[in-house]
Amino acid sequence: MLNSVLCALLLIIVVSGCEAALPEHDPTMAWVEVQGRAGYSLSARRLDGVKVDDARYFQVEPGRHRLELRLGYERRGSSSGSLWRHCRVELTYPDFAAGKRYSIFAVATGFTARVWLRDAEGKRILESHSVHCGSQ
Repeated sequence: MLNSVLCALLLIIVVSGCEAALPEHDPTMAWVEVQGRAGYSLSARRLDGVKVDDARYFQVEPGRHRLELRLGYERRGSSSGSLWRHCRVELTYPDFAAGKRYSIFAVATGFTARVWLRDAEGKRILESHSVHCGSQ
């Protein structure tokens, strides 16, 4: 019985560590939330060419920055059934502002995808070029 309780506690501790809390938003920097939605996996990869530590957000100094993201999605309806597609998308935005919050939204159709940067009110302020996605 004691072993079962210890195993259950260990499992709870391990699982709770999987979803770490986001850090505090530094008011001298801009915050860019990267969040997937149903059927999509969207993650932050690089900021100005440097790999990020946490795939859920970018926290950037004011000014111009290049954000690299990875988008994964399931493409249904192909002759071979469902296939998981992956793409690398870049956004370069010149006007990140201190204390402002932004979010990134992605849409994929077939072999192509687009990503939008939105401000805190949800207004689209930048759209990526359409990118080709491959199967993996």
